[in-house]
Amino acid sequence: MNSSDRQNAQSSTQTIALYSRKVGENGPDFVVLHGLFGSGKNWRSFAGSLEDDFQVWTLDARNHGDSPHADSMSYQQMAEDVARFFAENELENVILLGHSMGGKTAMQLALQFPDRIAALIVVDIAPVCYDHLHKQLKLIEAMKELHLAAEMSRSEIEKKLAVKIPEKRLLSFLMTNLNRQNGQFQWRIGLEQIAAGMPELLNYPELKSVFKGPVQFIGGENSAYLKFEYHALIRKYFPESRITMLENCGHWLHVEQPAAFQKTVNEFLQDNNLR
Repeated sequence: MNSSDRQNAQSSTQTIALYSRKVGENGPDFVVLHGLFGSGKNWRSFAGSLEDDFQVWTLDARNHGDSPHADSMSYQQMAEDVARFFAENELENVILLGHSMGGKTAMQLALQFPDRIAALIVVDIAPVCYDHLHKQLKLIEAMKELHLAAEMSRSEIEKKLAVKIPEKRLLSFLMTNLNRQNGQFQWRIGLEQIAAGMPELLNYPELKSVFKGPVQFIGGENSAYLKFEYHALIRKYFPESRITMLENCGHWLHVEQPAAFQKTVNEFLQDNNLR
């Protein structure tokens, strides 16, 4: 997708044709939704571990990865983007996994379109409002302020960005959003659009519906996103949910503890006759 395509932002009332990658040719459909500042590429190893038993689709959300940019990005809009993807690819009874922002999108989709979801896996997020606005906006400002010059190398960009973002894991993660076009690096994510939508992304719409299918919540014990105090609300929306906290990891469970994360997912799939 070239830069001119990216600049054609869609109307806020329209769904977006999401970019996808697929591995596996047989079995149920398994769809993965990434988190904020991520893309489907972040889940390649996990998708590969399932490709013998599932058709695994990793999607790029609007304003992320190789998907088009859009002026707004509410959870209802992003859920409808995914629902459109299901319809276009004739996916039914989907096993849906979402991490962080993708987890909120997945919950919204399951609550809004429950007949399309066979099972739900939510990774280190809850259906609550978070107060991390200042932190997330600081990351966006750090990326925007770099003024990427044609002669700058990836290592030079990383060194400059490290001044404001010293955390190595987070820095490496954000660097995956750099893309070289016409000999010059640029950010492929919609920084302006994400910044404008950040208050809504940290919030969560209150819904009256309930998803009664099987649900697995997986959190990191060193993360603050899936606190015990949120568990009652989780079970209000998802009464058949179980919650598993993984030891010695934070928000990026599938990267920090891949074996334990995969084991938890596999046990959930097996216990619910999904594989």
